[in-house]
Amino acid sequence: MDPLKYFKKIIEQTTILRSPRQRLSTFGQTHITYLYVSPIRGFKDRSRLREGSVIAEKPKIITPDMFKNRFEGFGKEGETMGEWLTQKYGISLRGLEYKFRNENKSTHIEHSSPQNLTHELEKRIDRDEFSRSALICGPDSTWQFSLMKYIMDESIASFVENLRELDEHGFFDLPEDTHAQKKKKIEELFLQAKQNKMLLPTLGKKLHDYGLFKEYEDRFFSLLKT
Repeated sequence: MDPLKYFKKIIEQTTILRSPRQRLSTFGQTHITYLYVSPIRGFKDRSRLREGSVIAEKPKIITPDMFKNRFEGFGKEGETMGEWLTQKYGISLRGLEYKFRNENKSTHIEHSSPQNLTHELEKRIDRDEFSRSALICGPDSTWQFSLMKYIMDESIASFVENLRELDEHGFFDLPEDTHAQKKKKIEELFLQAKQNKMLLPTLGKKLHDYGLFKEYEDRFFSLLKT
């Protein structure tokens, strides 16, 4: 089967019933626990319940090569699925690298249909027993791929906030951008000091702090003399 059609079919069969309120952290690891319910072929009154967690590493600023080899613990075909997700969604996350590791804690059979089991788990989530867990229902044999799609959705939902926080902390500043910002600040201080000579010491200090005093020395002393 064409991989595109194969992966698309898996995604279409996957339903995210609940997602934790937390987003992926900008400056540290994020642990997202999950409950994955899948039907067992030939048994309408049986379900498989997988419990585990996905560890999302702190996002890093990178070049455009995105999600290739970013998934660990998602099965033998995880790399192929990762490449497909990169082609389909990677452009939405251009500039940041998210890396994930899956840790499946337990897998067991439940004497309940998938519909009844997910309904019971939703009630337990509402009672805060699994308030920080994602609840996913999807295919049994390809459950890792459904989980990868879910964590990709979480990355896209977290991306804007992660990007904003990194930008606020100056992680995207290029050297030339920083220099331009410093010169802009100096120009603003010159205008202010021209109106209020009490600001000259502040201007002088900022010129020294920025290493720009030599460049503006004549202009500074001219203002000082007026």
